[in-house]
Amino acid sequence: MKAALLESPGQLVISQVLDPEPPLKGLVVKVEACSICATDIKMFRHGQRDLIYPRILGHEVAGVVTETGTGDIPFRSGERVQIAPGITCGKCPACQQGASNQCDHIGILGFTHHGGFAQYLAVPAESVACGAVNLIPSGLTFVEATFAEPLACCLNSQELVRLDSKDAVLILGAGPMGCLHTMLARAKGVRKILLAERSLKRLMMSITAEPSRLINVSKENLKEVVKEETEGRGVDVIMLACPDSAIDYPILELLAPRGRVCFFSGLPPEKSQLHLDANFLHYREITLVGAYGCTADQNRVALELMASGQLNVNWLVTKRILLEAIHEGIGCLMEHSGMKVVVTEF
Repeated sequence: MKAALLESPGQLVISQVLDPEPPLKGLVVKVEACSICATDIKMFRHGQRDLIYPRILGHEVAGVVTETGTGDIPFRSGERVQIAPGITCGKCPACQQGASNQCDHIGILGFTHHGGFAQYLAVPAESVACGAVNLIPSGLTFVEATFAEPLACCLNSQELVRLDSKDAVLILGAGPMGCLHTMLARAKGVRKILLAERSLKRLMMSITAEPSRLINVSKENLKEVVKEETEGRGVDVIMLACPDSAIDYPILELLAPRGRVCFFSGLPPEKSQLHLDANFLHYREITLVGAYGCTADQNRVALELMASGQLNVNWLVTKRILLEAIHEGIGCLMEHSGMKVVVTEF
């Protein structure tokens, strides 16, 4: 089969590789759509600690079951499926507590196992057993289904930071994840949604997400806008959705008493250190929370949200490309010329 194979950082080649055999109690899926994620770009450029080369990247994937391995498997050939990337054990304390994205033994499609930038994907028995394979609701396209994983990551972080309809939220970063956060918050009925960004391209594209207010931090004073929009109180929640640390303000000053900050995006090591005033946290009762990945259940919820019509993700798709054009797609996203690029022809 044809696959985009990462041989080393910066070396992504279209190769012919062996078709996967159906794993015992697992599946083979014909890939119909696989979105390029910022994490894929990061791994393409810099590698990743869990990668073993060569590796087929791609973890936002949807397709059709073509083969099943031996054993009792609750899926049939011809069924349309979306696969949550986490391969979890179901037995460790994290899994038992419902936090399978923190599984002690986690594997990840596109990281530790081959992913979706290929004509076919082998889904291991562990993925089937942990509920990572989801039927795509009727009426939802394969391209839309690839948004289940990133939307599930937004669900996870908004749950962890306890985002409520009574809150005012500031989302820092108007890329695809910031826009998904905005739309999800709007679907929850959050009363005030401020979306801040310094890239004019991204600001123009994010209008469709319909925040309460777009803030161009290259031209507007973020602190003053927050003060104006919240009658001087500050926001209840800050969602950091900008991996390049693009907002240069001391964010805690933007919070209301008992405000919460969610570190949704990972930062480069050289920018990851926090300089905090512990007394400020103490007296204002501020909460800081990290958020990483998502669970299989959250992927199912994300599919249901899209199928119900509460979130329209189609406008986020800038390009649909051939697998052979994956470098073009990566370049488009690196230049912030688009939101999402989806491989749809293999």
